[in-house]
Amino acid sequence: MLTLALDRILEISTSNLKYVEKKNFSAADFFQHVIGVTVSQNTVPEKVVLFANKETAPYILTKPLHSSQRLEETLPNGILISIRVQLNFELERELLGFGDRIKVISPEQLKRRIKEQFTNALDLYQYEFTNTSIANQIKKLEHKGFAILNYVYTKKEVNLMKHLLQTFFKEMGQVHPYSLRNLLGEIPALQNLIFNNNLEQILKKINPNLFLTKAIYFDKTPESNWYVTWHQDITIKVKAKKQTAGYSGWTAKDNTISVCPPEEILKSTVTVRIHLDDTDESNGALKVVPGSQNKKLSHEEISVITQNSLPVVCEVKACGIHIMKPLLIHASGKATSQRHRRVIHLEFNTVNLDNGLEWAELKDISVDQN
Repeated sequence: MLTLALDRILEISTSNLKYVEKKNFSAADFFQHVIGVTVSQNTVPEKVVLFANKETAPYILTKPLHSSQRLEETLPNGILISIRVQLNFELERELLGFGDRIKVISPEQLKRRIKEQFTNALDLYQYEFTNTSIANQIKKLEHKGFAILNYVYTKKEVNLMKHLLQTFFKEMGQVHPYSLRNLLGEIPALQNLIFNNNLEQILKKINPNLFLTKAIYFDKTPESNWYVTWHQDITIKVKAKKQTAGYSGWTAKDNTISVCPPEEILKSTVTVRIHLDDTDESNGALKVVPGSQNKKLSHEEISVITQNSLPVVCEVKACGIHIMKPLLIHASGKATSQRHRRVIHLEFNTVNLDNGLEWAELKDISVDQN
């Protein structure tokens, strides 16, 4: 049986295939157990119980959703009805069209599906930014060295990121993974999720010429619960070592070459930390010293500043981002809870390196400059 959507037909022409009439076909029997036209011949119909509120009840009773509709119970605030149908897209679309006037009672599978659709729809309205709100956060980044923006990603996007990460680690046989370097090289499918419209808008406002130089995944868990003392991020990753004036402190570890570049390159760097979990002090949120991002400091200077400053704990909700300058003095303590603290750490820059040195993970993020 082939179902054609008449409103989507673009052209009609003579077919070379001979029409074969199906003998004894009954359209009424074929579509008996569905709302709409999508029939799965291997799926049995299920009893669907729905609650309709008092205002909607008369409409539902006089205009049944399906020929199988039955009144199950009359309640003070509405009615319970049942229909026996296959669970298909058209059923979901019909129920979603009633908004908050109808609620699925059973089956649980359909109830979860409708709830998920409403949650995702709400996210589309909630996770929006205005030019003013982005501009205010960029000013904070410039003056204090960091900014926090919640609702950059929808829950659906973050769940898909988690799924891709979990699938990768499962295939690699890692039970308690705590980090993954060269993240987009290892899991390229993450790129489209990470660079959604919201993040592209934010990066464009910071600097339309930004390109990606590093992507790492971290997870602070009970099995890998570390603390980081007060410091600045002063190294970058490059493809190969090449002695160059202004570049010092070369190290090579796990096929990764790191070096401390000139201060101007560090000052041009922008770090974006995407939070896949709610993060606070109990699961190892970053602590920062606002305004300390303007120059590279010695260990002694960092010690003096941190002993005479009031740090800020950067609490970030899942789906939010923490933007910071790498020279901002920061630290994180050990987690005291059992909760995950999964973070995707991205670094961006606009500067090409000297003397033919190349960024190890250089990637064009194609931020629209129009």
